[in-house]
Amino acid sequence: MASTALLGAAIGVGIMTFVYAKGGSYLSNQPKACANCHVMREVLHDWQVGDHHHVAVCNDCHVPQGALSKWAIKALNGAHHSYAFTFLETPVTIRAGALSRNIVQDNCLRCHAALLPSHPEATGYGKSGEANCVKCHRQVGHFH
Repeated sequence: MASTALLGAAIGVGIMTFVYAKGGSYLSNQPKACANCHVMREVLHDWQVGDHHHVAVCNDCHVPQGALSKWAIKALNGAHHSYAFTFLETPVTIRAGALSRNIVQDNCLRCHAALLPSHPEATGYGKSGEANCVKCHRQVGHFH
């Protein structure tokens, strides 16, 4: 009986937290979902006035494009962000980790591969000698 009540309470708190945190919005492709967290509001604004606003949304750059890998990364990021914002001190800025940087790099190359043969810095950077796009183009997409 007690374990059933505890399980019910945990499920109830989980559902309440999901609704309060607008969890369903993260299942969309809408950039506004990224700004549910106050830390990301400035980043959303910068994207809205940035170069890629008319051609790409957050998911185009920040998650893999394969169906399974996209949802796996969204779940991983969601779990990480939920833990961090619940149990750790809220950061002033969010920094991309190695996995996120690799995903962004792969997506830069996916869209801009045709530019690389004529790009003077296209060799010698990043994995496998590929260009490390964000090293030079740090403010593309948004300014922070």
